[in-house]
Amino acid sequence: MSLTGLFNITFEIILPIFIIIALAALLERRIEIDTRSLARLIIYLFTPCLVFHRMSTTDLSAGEAGSLIMIMMVLAVIMALLAWGVARLAGFDTRLESSFMLSSVLINAGNYGLPLNEFAFGPDGEARAVLCFVGSVVMSNTLGIFLASRGEVSTRRALLNVLTVPLAYAVLLGLLVNLSHITVPVPIERSTGLLGQAANPAMLTVLGMQLSRARLYKDQIRPILMVSGLRLVVAPLVMVGLTVVFGLSGLTRNVAIVQAAMPTAVISSVLAAEFGADTQFAMASILTSTLISIVTLSVVLSLVL
Repeated sequence: MSLTGLFNITFEIILPIFIIIALAALLERRIEIDTRSLARLIIYLFTPCLVFHRMSTTDLSAGEAGSLIMIMMVLAVIMALLAWGVARLAGFDTRLESSFMLSSVLINAGNYGLPLNEFAFGPDGEARAVLCFVGSVVMSNTLGIFLASRGEVSTRRALLNVLTVPLAYAVLLGLLVNLSHITVPVPIERSTGLLGQAANPAMLTVLGMQLSRARLYKDQIRPILMVSGLRLVVAPLVMVGLTVVFGLSGLTRNVAIVQAAMPTAVISSVLAAEFGADTQFAMASILTSTLISIVTLSVVLSLVL
């Protein structure tokens, strides 16, 4: 890939996303907006409609869909082990170690990953990215909670959190409609399609508003660069190997690699705050890895496009 090609990818695919993020961050500094309510609309309305609409019309087989969800879960476990090893070698305290692992494991496959894959690969890429997102949500609400609390929360509660989010049900219903060749009534097809179109811009808006609150302190620079390296460089390399193991190829393989290369998810700071990990480090990791991803994702996309 030439420098011109790399620049075009950054300009045409990455830059539009960061323009939206920047505008949202500026708005957050000037107008008081209830970010939590917007986030809930995304979780309980926009994203489920997007998922159902994409899954009901996708050309993916059930096996391929299951592989994408499973591969993201396996990736999370591998990254947790790698991050734990690095944190122990670095001698981090318990709170920092928990946040370090969270920031390495949890992927921004939704707010950032869905629109990026749509811009890069079109609707078929977004449909596959949605399944990666489902896998990452499951791990956020199970492994993520465990890492943040280090055993203080029961497995039952973590599983209940997963079951209360409508995303998984939207995937199952959409795949059932697709595989059964059921024709979705026009009013439902159009309404879910329209609501689904709101998901990506809304997620980018929330991401920008949340990033506007992040701060980076001098003593965090070394561990943040370490976690950014794990999240943005090591994770996609691990995913390359996993796609071979899972037998993924073509567009499905490319989307999985790109999703694995996403920066730290915003949910990591939420879990850190809720369960006693280092919240400041989590927020700084989100900010730093998101900014560095302008370069790293441009490279990754240049290799798979």
